[in-house]
Amino acid sequence: MGKLLFEIGAEEIPARFIPMAIAQLEQNLKKITSDNRINVYSIKTFATPRRIALMAEIADEQESQEKTVWGPPANVAFDENGNPKQAAYAFANAQGVDIKDLKVLPKGKGNYVCVVLKEKAKKTEEVLPDILKNLFLSLNFPKMMRWGSGSLKFVRPVKWLLCLYEDRLISFEIDGIKSDTKTSGHRFLYESELNIKSPEDYKVKLEEAFVIPDQEKRKNIIVTQLKELAKGVNGEVFWDDELLEEVTYLVEFPNAVLCSFSEEYLKLPEELLITVMKDHQRYFAITSSGKLKNFFIVISNTNFANEENIKKGAERVIRARFEDARFYFEEDLKKGLDRLLELTKGIVYHKKLGSLYDKTQRIINIGSKIIELIAPEKTESFQLTAKYCKADLASGVVGEFPELQGIMGGYYAKHAGLAEEICLAIREHYLPKGFNDAIPSNEIGCILSIADKLDHISSFFYLGEIPTGTEDPFGLRRAANGIIAILLNKRYPISILQLVSMLEYEDDLKEKVATFIGQRFESFLETVGFDVNLIRTVADIVLTQPPHEIEHRLNIVNDFIKKEKFEEFFLAVKRVSNIIRNYEKMPLNQSLFVTVEEKELYQKMNEINEKVSKYMEEHKFEEVLEELYSLTPFINKFFDNVLVMDKDENIKINRIGLLQRLSEKLKFVADLSKLY
Repeated sequence: MGKLLFEIGAEEIPARFIPMAIAQLEQNLKKITSDNRINVYSIKTFATPRRIALMAEIADEQESQEKTVWGPPANVAFDENGNPKQAAYAFANAQGVDIKDLKVLPKGKGNYVCVVLKEKAKKTEEVLPDILKNLFLSLNFPKMMRWGSGSLKFVRPVKWLLCLYEDRLISFEIDGIKSDTKTSGHRFLYESELNIKSPEDYKVKLEEAFVIPDQEKRKNIIVTQLKELAKGVNGEVFWDDELLEEVTYLVEFPNAVLCSFSEEYLKLPEELLITVMKDHQRYFAITSSGKLKNFFIVISNTNFANEENIKKGAERVIRARFEDARFYFEEDLKKGLDRLLELTKGIVYHKKLGSLYDKTQRIINIGSKIIELIAPEKTESFQLTAKYCKADLASGVVGEFPELQGIMGGYYAKHAGLAEEICLAIREHYLPKGFNDAIPSNEIGCILSIADKLDHISSFFYLGEIPTGTEDPFGLRRAANGIIAILLNKRYPISILQLVSMLEYEDDLKEKVATFIGQRFESFLETVGFDVNLIRTVADIVLTQPPHEIEHRLNIVNDFIKKEKFEEFFLAVKRVSNIIRNYEKMPLNQSLFVTVEEKELYQKMNEINEKVSKYMEEHKFEEVLEELYSLTPFINKFFDNVLVMDKDENIKINRIGLLQRLSEKLKFVADLSKLY
């Protein structure tokens, strides 16, 4: 076993590409070494803005391998006495073996000549040049580039290739770039090249040259520095995992610098200030007891000697950015909510769907129908909320900072004197963004969110922009997920079909939208752990019953199938479904009952009707299943003693009709016949 070190040095790689790069580096090395019969025992990846690297412990040599090479048919290679013909000699010569090594083995419908060849295991060092060259070429990025006069493509121009196996250089060349034992330290703090003598030297030498190659160590350093600086001003860091990961890959030698800004900017919305700091400058905000403080932290890529310059530069930049933000915000307040609403008439939502104002009218129409079912007393408040829900999209702040849509709308509504409930609903109506995201806090916000997302999905279905495969450029799956999340959390008594019926489109389009949302619901059910076969049992009602009720039914059925008596019940259900599968609905006439068994079965079905109906109304599905289970002995007795396919056609039809009514009853909770 030996240690391999491979580093690709490049110009600054965008931070968002680095996690995928090191993931590919590890996965692709495993695949390529496996293809070359070399065992890999451990892999550790490293990454900074200027390098991606790996260190791996791998076997010293390939595993040996036998392979069977097939030749001509036996009767072509040998005569009837077993003597080799010319074809046998030619095959042996081609494979480099003696004629005695040839075998005759069955293959397909005949016997063929073959030879078993042993591939000699090569030393790992012999095959590493090709392995590493292929590893480099296997790396792929959303955006690739060429540079100079070469044909090589990579995310950024490659500057060096470092490759060692133990203390030995693995020599290869890619588009004029030769592998070496050299790497570079920090761009500004260490100008000389570093000569790495062995993989063990790698991290030590780089850290001496002001580069922390291990991204996890770099992240921990950043976290520690952030906490210490925030504590120094009696605050806490406003944590953001995406920002933390990004700055980890923006620096090689992190040094956190505490900066401040004028308290007068704290009069602006906190979300606006945090967005400016985080999204536009990659700075960490500081809070205290949930309130923003006039401090922020910059993660610089330099040492302590440059702190003052970093601080001055960052404070100057943030002051200018905050001034811009204040200008936009104050201008928006001057315009007022009604003027912003009027401006939405001039913003095209889609050339075939009209303006943003037209979309708002559709949301009002859809949402008004929904709230009449859920909370009719809030209809007027809902319509006022929906009227202004997209007004902030015409504002200067949202034009500059699109990620603040909804949030700024809440502020503008508050400034206009609207009720807190309305302001909060406008603020939160883009929620949730997925199954596990928080939903809006109040009823109006939830209905507004559903209406908005339903309009979004149906609008693009109308345009023919239906998601296919992994492609979903307009986020329609995410919108459907959001609708399902609200319906489940709020336990609204509305089915997907009911919801879609509120759209002003043709029935064919409504059906497609309902099916699409239903598929997302089934995907959610699978995600939370329900077996695919179990989900199939509710496939026929997934669109017609409220989602929370579907989930409840599945939980009940899931518990019921674990009971010892379920197998007997399931077999009875299956017998019923199998025999009626290919028949249309048949009539039922009690006077045509001939046997005691069919009469008793029919009587028992009627006997449990009242209880089953009552339990179904009360959503007591466990009790319903128990009542249905009580039919089991009657079903078994019927099948054991009654010939369904009677010679008398009328009796046959009547018995099928009886079983069809029974089957309908057995499906009250779920269609268990689809379970296996």
